[in-house]
Amino acid sequence: MLYLLLLFIGISAVAVYLLVVFREVPGAVTERWGELEGLPQDLGQWVTDLDSEAANDARERGLVREVRTWREPGKGWFGRDRLVLQIRYRDAETGEIESAEPDRVLPRRRVKRPADV
Repeated sequence: MLYLLLLFIGISAVAVYLLVVFREVPGAVTERWGELEGLPQDLGQWVTDLDSEAANDARERGLVREVRTWREPGKGWFGRDRLVLQIRYRDAETGEIESAEPDRVLPRRRVKRPADV
């Protein structure tokens, strides 16, 4: 039983150490797991969608489909920023917003840098 207690304390100490290092040391996460891939050029700007099937369906109903990628800031101590795809439909004549689709989270991958030679 004593060995299990010592093992638990040791694992807890390592977990707390890693938590503090990855949270407080600048560049530790990037060095270990790589950088996040770049953000889109049109971040936060509404762009009219002309090519997709959904845009063609909306055009038939007299609507214009607009899309934007939005960066949502993280909340809390461990919160991470996330990219969200937002879609809305405007009336083609009046320009009023008719409806919006639920936000979709876009995954961001980590890209490792090649090792310096």
